[in-house]
Amino acid sequence: MMTETAIVSAAITEWTASGEPTPSLMDRLAGVTVEALRRAKLRPRDVDAIIATTTALPFDNPSYITISAQHFAHRLASKIGSRGIKCINVCGACASTAIAFATADAMIKSGYIKTALVVGADNSPRGFYYQAPSVLDADLATGYPHKAVGITNPSYWAMWARRRAYEMGKSVQDIKELMALVKVLHSEYGARNPYARYKKVFTVEEVLKSPVVCDPLHLYMIAATSSGAGAVVVTEMEMAKKITDKPVKIAASAIGGPLSTEPSPRLVHFATAGGARATKPFAEWRRVIEEAYKQAGIKAEDVDIMEVHDTNCFNTINWIDQAMGWEREETDKLIRRGEIRHNGRLPVNLSGGTASFGEAVQCQALMMIHELFLQLRGEAGERQATKKLKIGLCTAYGAYGSYGAIIVERAW
Repeated sequence: MMTETAIVSAAITEWTASGEPTPSLMDRLAGVTVEALRRAKLRPRDVDAIIATTTALPFDNPSYITISAQHFAHRLASKIGSRGIKCINVCGACASTAIAFATADAMIKSGYIKTALVVGADNSPRGFYYQAPSVLDADLATGYPHKAVGITNPSYWAMWARRRAYEMGKSVQDIKELMALVKVLHSEYGARNPYARYKKVFTVEEVLKSPVVCDPLHLYMIAATSSGAGAVVVTEMEMAKKITDKPVKIAASAIGGPLSTEPSPRLVHFATAGGARATKPFAEWRRVIEEAYKQAGIKAEDVDIMEVHDTNCFNTINWIDQAMGWEREETDKLIRRGEIRHNGRLPVNLSGGTASFGEAVQCQALMMIHELFLQLRGEAGERQATKKLKIGLCTAYGAYGSYGAIIVERAW
C-alpha cells in the first residue's frame, strides 16, 4: 500500500516589488524556510530532502538570479545547516512549484524519504519577460515574436478571451466586463491578505478605465511581476499526525506537458496545429486536472475551493471552465453572482490571487498552496470561506506547456 502524504506547515513572505536587489533573495528563502520548520516543530536535521524551484533564464537584468539560481536547494541546505540533505532543483517556469511539490510527494509515497521541504524564491524582472539571445535556444522562436511583431503574453491572452466570446456568441465587451469583475472580486481578498503586495479594492469602472494593453485586456486585468518566497513542509501521514492535529492530506499532485496538437497559441510559436490534427482548445489545461481527479478519486463537483494561476483575469475564468468541465455559461453565472466569494458556492482565489500578489514566477504556487492550507484548517481569518471545506484544488501553468494540479484534503 502506498504511503499517504500530508502538509504539516506552510509559510510565505510578503510579496514585494520586483527588480530590487535587496533584501537578499537567499536570506528571504532561508528565513521563510526556518519559519515553516518552526511551525512544524522540526529542525533541519529532521528533513530528508529539499526540492527547490529554480531558473537559469538569461534575462538582461542585474536583479534577476541566473546561474546561481540553478542551485537554490544546495545553497539553502548549506545556509540552514545541512547534514546530508538530498537536494533537487526544479525549473518549470510558472509551474515550477507544482512540479517541485509533485516530486516531493512522489519521493515520500515511494518510501524513499519521509520528510521534504518544498521551497521557492523569485525576483522577477520588471515588465515583460525578455530573454537575452542564447546559442542554446536556436531552435526556439522565443525572441522573434517580441522583435518582429511585438507579441508578448497579453497578445495571446487577449486572443483566448476574444475567441471564448466568439464561440459563446457574446460580444467582446461582455468578456471584458466579466474579466473586470474577476479583478474586483480578487482585489477584495488581496486587501484582506497581509502577504499580498496590492491592497487596493477596485471597482469595475476603475478597471475598465485603466489603459488598454491588448483589447480586451486592460492594465488592471494583468498581473504585475513581483518578488517573494515560500516554504512547505511535507511528511508521510503517520508522522504528520504526530506533528499536528490538522494535517492536510495531499490527495493528488499531477504534472502535465505540451501537446503538439494543442491549438492554443503559445508565446514561442507563430502557428499551431489546426484542422483534423487539432485537439480541443486548452486540452493541456484540462488533461492535468483530469489526472489529478483520477489520482484523488474525486469528481469536479467534489471540489470545495480553488486557487488558480491568474496571470491575467481571463485565466481565472478559463481555469474554472476547465476544472469544472461544465458549459462555459455556468462559469459566467458563477462569477456574476459573486459565487466565487468566501461565502459563495465555489470560492476561488481567496488569497487575492496573482492579481493581488503579482507574479514571483518560480514560486507562485507556494502562495496558492499556503492559502489552501490555511483555508482547510479554518485559519484564513477574514478571508475564511464560510462553507465547510474538505477538498481544495490548486492549478498552475507555465511556459512551453508546463502544468501542475494539486488536490489537498482535510485529514482529520
